[in-house]
Amino acid sequence: MKTLQEVLHTRRELLQFGGLGIAGAAVDSVWPLQLKAATGKKVTPRSSARNVIYYEFSGAISHVDGFDFKENASTPKDFDVRQLPSGAYLSHYLFPRTGAVMDRIAVLRSLKSHEQVHFRGQYYVQTGRQMNLAFAKEVPSVGSVIASELESRRRENDTFPTYLSFNLEKGAAGALATGFLPARFSVFDMDPQQAVKGMALDQKALELIEERWRLLNGLRDLERARVAGYSKQMATFEDFSATAHKLLTDSRWPAAFTIPEADRKRYGNTPVGMSCILTRNVLMQDAGTRYIHICHPGWDHHSRIWDRQASSNHYKLIAEFDPAFASLIEDLAATPSRSTAGKTLLDETLVVAMSEFGRTPGPVNHLNGRDHYNPCFPALFAGAGVKGGRILGSTNKDGSACVETGWDHKEQPRIENVVATMYSALGIDWTKEVRNTPSKRAYVYVDPLGANGYIPTDEIATIYG
Repeated sequence: MKTLQEVLHTRRELLQFGGLGIAGAAVDSVWPLQLKAATGKKVTPRSSARNVIYYEFSGAISHVDGFDFKENASTPKDFDVRQLPSGAYLSHYLFPRTGAVMDRIAVLRSLKSHEQVHFRGQYYVQTGRQMNLAFAKEVPSVGSVIASELESRRRENDTFPTYLSFNLEKGAAGALATGFLPARFSVFDMDPQQAVKGMALDQKALELIEERWRLLNGLRDLERARVAGYSKQMATFEDFSATAHKLLTDSRWPAAFTIPEADRKRYGNTPVGMSCILTRNVLMQDAGTRYIHICHPGWDHHSRIWDRQASSNHYKLIAEFDPAFASLIEDLAATPSRSTAGKTLLDETLVVAMSEFGRTPGPVNHLNGRDHYNPCFPALFAGAGVKGGRILGSTNKDGSACVETGWDHKEQPRIENVVATMYSALGIDWTKEVRNTPSKRAYVYVDPLGANGYIPTDEIATIYG
């Protein structure tokens, strides 16, 4: 057990939520929201999940070497490509553990992105819409919208933040703020290596925290009338203080950040391995967290993509991904739900894994790498009713163009449709509009206006069979 000063020092490094929450208050918060269903087709959310995990290959994994495998002149000889029961091909050398859980995973190979540069692409992933600089400051992240929507479902003992992330600050876009939503719906972004350093408080420290909390509340009560006209950031500071107090005094929080050595070995003793362990642990505690974004950065290999001597390459990053992701799927499938008898955590958790776009197909470029490519790329889905072991959509011989979309539209699915799928799984009507934004411009949860006109905004229902 640590003393109060030791733990507070660790948590000052860990709890970046405060800074992010204040950033989210840069736009005047709109609360309560004036919500209405969008005009047009009425939708019925699927409501199959209590939780969503979003695993981001930040920087873009090569789809033609991975989950839409296409042999070409640059395919390394050591891949040991094998056919899966679904009929798809996957490198057994690169993905031995993931290959073993593909019976739980549906792969959609036909996604298309509006974007082809990292910052805008990762902004698109986090917000579900193209960046418009005129309104970007007021646009919330998908996780913040989820936190806002699910606030009414939070229970008295839900102390964990609804929206949690690992390593988002290491992505090109960083951890986005809450836009027009109050800062209390901000992401709680953590460095997993800092998070596991130990945060349990001894009894003396807990008593001191409670005494300080009592004194702070007394001072706030005395000063409340005087500061009532101050900036809305004052409320943000109070939200942050309340969140920190709840976490500091909840024994489930340090329990969630305890990692047995056996788990480090099985998931991989890497930042993304620890992120996946902590994701599992947090959901096992069932303490209020419902949306977790795992950012796995570094996939942008324009050169030396398969060069083992390079400081970063796809061999290295896939070796980090494979045990971490497969172990997460295995453990969610083996962990009983705390809320529904007879169900597992995987039964009530939608897992999504994808990049912001793909990488150029065919032979590698003159630098022995692959560049950005947005016409088609895959996404992986598991849990919450997803029918695993299936391949949806298809591309041509070299993976450069979509030939079958894999869902109920002739248009290729977009990131908007992945967002609609996550909202639907959580029971959120993705056609809702917010009418009282600071700019007075209607904000639609899933925007039907794409880069070249209107796009379908449906969920990707075919992943469910």
